[in-house]
Amino acid sequence: MVRPGGRYTDPLADVTGHDQIDAMINAVQQQFPGMHFTLVGPVDAHHRQARFGWALGPSGAESLIDGFDVLERDDDGRVTLVLGFLDKVPSA
Repeated sequence: MVRPGGRYTDPLADVTGHDQIDAMINAVQQQFPGMHFTLVGPVDAHHRQARFGWALGPSGAESLIDGFDVLERDDDGRVTLVLGFLDKVPSA
Protein backbone atom coordinates (compact mmCIF):
# COMPACT_ATOMS: atom_id res chain seq x y z
CA MET A 1 0.00 0.00 0.00
CA VAL A 2 1.28 3.44 -0.93
CA ARG A 3 0.99 6.33 1.49
CA PRO A 4 -0.88 9.37 0.12
CA GLY A 5 1.84 11.53 -1.40
CA GLY A 6 4.12 8.52 -1.91
CA ARG A 7 6.58 8.89 -4.78
CA TYR A 8 7.98 6.59 -7.46
CA THR A 9 10.94 7.69 -9.57
CA ASP A 10 13.13 5.94 -12.13
CA PRO A 11 14.97 7.08 -15.29
CA LEU A 12 11.69 7.17 -17.24
CA ALA A 13 9.12 8.32 -14.68
CA ASP A 14 8.74 10.54 -11.64
CA VAL A 15 5.23 10.36 -10.21
CA THR A 16 3.60 11.19 -6.88
CA GLY A 17 0.45 9.83 -5.27
CA HIS A 18 -1.56 6.67 -5.69
CA ASP A 19 -3.39 7.78 -8.86
CA GLN A 20 -0.21 8.76 -10.72
CA ILE A 21 1.63 5.61 -9.61
CA ASP A 22 -1.34 3.48 -10.70
CA ALA A 23 -1.47 5.25 -14.08
CA MET A 24 2.26 4.69 -14.59
CA ILE A 25 1.96 0.97 -13.80
CA ASN A 26 -1.01 0.68 -16.17
CA ALA A 27 0.99 2.42 -18.92
CA VAL A 28 3.86 -0.07 -18.49
CA GLN A 29 1.42 -2.99 -18.64
CA GLN A 30 -0.08 -1.58 -21.85
CA GLN A 31 3.37 -1.05 -23.39
CA PHE A 32 4.45 -4.63 -22.61
CA PRO A 33 1.33 -6.82 -22.96
CA GLY A 34 1.79 -10.42 -21.89
CA MET A 35 5.00 -9.67 -20.01
CA HIS A 36 5.47 -10.47 -16.34
CA PHE A 37 7.56 -8.98 -13.54
CA THR A 38 9.67 -11.54 -11.67
CA LEU A 39 11.53 -11.00 -8.42
CA VAL A 40 15.25 -11.69 -8.95
CA GLY A 41 16.94 -12.88 -5.78
CA PRO A 42 15.94 -12.18 -2.21
CA VAL A 43 14.55 -8.94 -0.83
CA ASP A 44 17.14 -7.31 1.43
CA ALA A 45 15.48 -5.19 4.12
CA HIS A 46 16.29 -3.38 7.33
CA HIS A 47 14.57 -0.69 9.37
CA ARG A 48 12.11 0.90 6.92
CA GLN A 49 14.10 0.22 3.73
CA ALA A 50 14.13 -2.67 1.27
CA ARG A 51 15.95 -3.37 -1.97
CA PHE A 52 15.25 -5.98 -4.61
CA GLY A 53 16.01 -6.89 -8.19
CA TRP A 54 13.37 -7.67 -10.77
CA ALA A 55 13.03 -8.71 -14.41
CA LEU A 56 10.31 -8.02 -16.98
CA GLY A 57 9.75 -10.44 -19.82
CA PRO A 58 7.71 -13.28 -21.23
CA SER A 59 7.23 -16.34 -19.03
CA GLY A 60 9.99 -18.88 -19.52
CA ALA A 61 12.14 -16.65 -21.73
CA GLU A 62 14.97 -14.17 -21.28
CA SER A 63 13.92 -10.87 -19.73
CA LEU A 64 13.64 -7.72 -21.84
CA ILE A 65 14.25 -5.34 -18.93
CA ASP A 66 16.09 -5.84 -15.65
CA GLY A 67 15.97 -3.42 -12.77
CA PHE A 68 16.66 -2.78 -9.14
CA ASP A 69 14.42 -0.87 -6.73
CA VAL A 70 14.90 0.58 -3.28
CA LEU A 71 11.84 1.48 -1.26
CA GLU A 72 11.13 3.21 2.00
CA ARG A 73 8.10 2.70 4.25
CA ASP A 74 6.52 4.83 6.94
CA ASP A 75 5.84 3.68 10.51
CA ASP A 76 2.57 2.09 9.36
CA GLY A 77 4.33 0.04 6.67
CA ARG A 78 3.02 2.09 3.74
CA VAL A 79 5.40 2.84 0.89
CA THR A 80 6.59 6.45 0.91
CA LEU A 81 9.30 6.33 -1.77
CA VAL A 82 10.48 3.96 -4.49
CA LEU A 83 13.75 4.64 -6.29
CA GLY A 84 14.00 2.55 -9.46
CA PHE A 85 17.09 1.79 -11.52
CA LEU A 86 17.17 0.15 -14.95
CA ASP A 87 20.09 -2.22 -15.51
CA LYS A 88 19.07 -3.69 -18.87
CA VAL A 89 16.74 -2.07 -21.41
CA PRO A 90 16.01 -2.87 -25.04
CA SER A 91 17.73 -0.72 -27.61
CA ALA A 92 15.59 1.65 -29.65
